[in-house]
Amino acid sequence: MLAAPLAAPALAAPADGGFHSAPIYQKLGVRTFINAVGTITTLSGTLIDERVRQAMDEASHNFVAVHELQEKAGKRIAELAGAEDAFVTSGASCALCLSTCAVTAGDDKEKMSRLPDLSGMRGEMVIQKRHRNMYDHAFRMVGVKLVEVVTAAEMKQAIGPNTAAVAFVASHHVLGHKVELDEAVRIAHAAGVPVILDAAAEIPPASNLSKFVKMGVDMVAFSGGKNLRGPQCSGLLLGKREWVRKAYANASPNNYFARIAKVGKEEIAGILTALEIYLSKDHEAERRNWHTMLDRIAAHLKGLPTVKTEYITNNDFSHSPRLSVQWDETKLGLSLEQMVGLLRSGTPSIEASDMRNFNPPWKGLGIFPYNLKPGEEMLIAARVKEILTRKS
Repeated sequence: MLAAPLAAPALAAPADGGFHSAPIYQKLGVRTFINAVGTITTLSGTLIDERVRQAMDEASHNFVAVHELQEKAGKRIAELAGAEDAFVTSGASCALCLSTCAVTAGDDKEKMSRLPDLSGMRGEMVIQKRHRNMYDHAFRMVGVKLVEVVTAAEMKQAIGPNTAAVAFVASHHVLGHKVELDEAVRIAHAAGVPVILDAAAEIPPASNLSKFVKMGVDMVAFSGGKNLRGPQCSGLLLGKREWVRKAYANASPNNYFARIAKVGKEEIAGILTALEIYLSKDHEAERRNWHTMLDRIAAHLKGLPTVKTEYITNNDFSHSPRLSVQWDETKLGLSLEQMVGLLRSGTPSIEASDMRNFNPPWKGLGIFPYNLKPGEEMLIAARVKEILTRKS
């Protein structure tokens, strides 16, 4: 068995101070870490751009009418995304909840005040069985029943007088579904019901911001706190004006079902700024930089006994590039679980992935670059090499 974790090599921290520049966390005794996993909510999402931070700070110094801010920010967001309308939500799950409010109660104040009591409203949503996941509680919390289907024929048959919408999930969690989005839209619209799309993590590519609404999806939910690099507690709902307006009628600061999911002026300013920055980026150059970071790690580990590295192909563009580090666990006396634990408990603490837990599962230690600060890739490389070459 391995002994207690070794300290990390004496390498220079990133230029911005990296893991040392967190006095608030030091005061609270909260662990900070290098994030080689990605924009996971439980790992606090993303790091916002300084310009986003500045916009949020500017917004915090004045009072505004929230309805006016949402209207004008939403108009700009819709313009950027090529949608008819949009507004800012407190995360993608909130956007899905509000979409469900829109297709059940609409903007009928009496019905809105009764949610999640769906008496007299359409109370079912059709969803592919493969799309069921832990996040669909955002639909169910409004009171709807999810009717599961597998094929296009089943989807057509399942839509009836009590169907409020067809729900579709775009995610690596749901690979293997039978009905593609364009066909689902055709089926739903032919039956006179709207389509709600959960696209929380479907950026990149940037083209997805406009792709889905161009396909005819009625309401699309995106997370603001992932690769858009907006505030972690922000999201976007965009789509057709009729449905987006009905969703907003149910949203905070209105006093209806979703009042609990408040979004503030700072988040609205932050996500709008983040979106403008994101759409102005050279995404290909950013991607090349990510590959370069991973290439440095692979080069640092090259030649180690039994060790190999490879890029992992993935159907989900937003989760690439990914580097897998693999080794003979028996010969080195080091399991993948031990590696993850040693990285986490070392100094600096490093979070990396056991790729067997992904969908689809893979081998080895997964290192994702898009939340790494400059220089952190070499801290990871040195720490992984140190653990791999340590004698048991």
